[in-house]
Amino acid sequence: MQLIDSHAHLNDPAFDADRDELLSRTLPQAGIILSVEIGCSPEEWQPALDLASRYPALVRAVLGVHPEYAVKMDPAQLDRLAALLPDERNVAVGEIGLDYTCLDITPKDKQQETFSQMLALANQTQKPLVLHVRRVGDDYAAYDDTFHALKHEWKGTSATAHPGVLHCFCARYEEAKRALDMGLLLGINGCFSYKKNEYIREAVKKAGADKLVLETDCPYLSPQGKRGQRNDPSNIPLIGQFVADYLNIPQEELAEITTRNAKALYGLS
Repeated sequence: MQLIDSHAHLNDPAFDADRDELLSRTLPQAGIILSVEIGCSPEEWQPALDLASRYPALVRAVLGVHPEYAVKMDPAQLDRLAALLPDERNVAVGEIGLDYTCLDITPKDKQQETFSQMLALANQTQKPLVLHVRRVGDDYAAYDDTFHALKHEWKGTSATAHPGVLHCFCARYEEAKRALDMGLLLGINGCFSYKKNEYIREAVKKAGADKLVLETDCPYLSPQGKRGQRNDPSNIPLIGQFVADYLNIPQEELAEITTRNAKALYGLS
């Protein structure tokens, strides 16, 4: 099987001791043909591009501003990001969006302002979106506000076959359908495997395998059976197994579908 980790943070300090070993040996042995490195704050942009340069056959970068880090943005940083986005090593704008669990760090108005700026850059560059949306408990306002911004500020097109992905999908089918209706894919990670998350599994089943990509969001969100351990892209086969079993399809079939979707999302041959 050939698999893609569509969303990783391998520049995180959690990988400082064995990053090169992981990329040169562990990932290829696990059948991982690509890991997409997310640079979601100003200090992460260049390291993400550098990692893609060091491993050109295995890593691509995605650059943007996570809503938690929107407070770091000013006109100079916005101009810097606009200059970096067209780089051929960068395949999307992300992760961007709204996260209402961190309003004590970044106020809602600043998150929304920065999200609007990111959508404008995506419109200009024709890059797909990698979206981060996180609700507070049972309050789905962050999703409502995200979809409202997408409807009114985003052209909904990109130079790739899919215009974007709702990363770390952890919501109901109502949110899944709104994303799918905009042409977005759903990014599925270890959260899918947690026992309490039946609502996520049911939403994914209704969406169907052809709307999915696999991700780790490592070093976070290790799948069931490895919780409490550092996550890394070699866990993608395990995440895929959980999804394939629930959807009652062969793991090889899910791997083929999700790898094809990830390549189409990021414009990879």
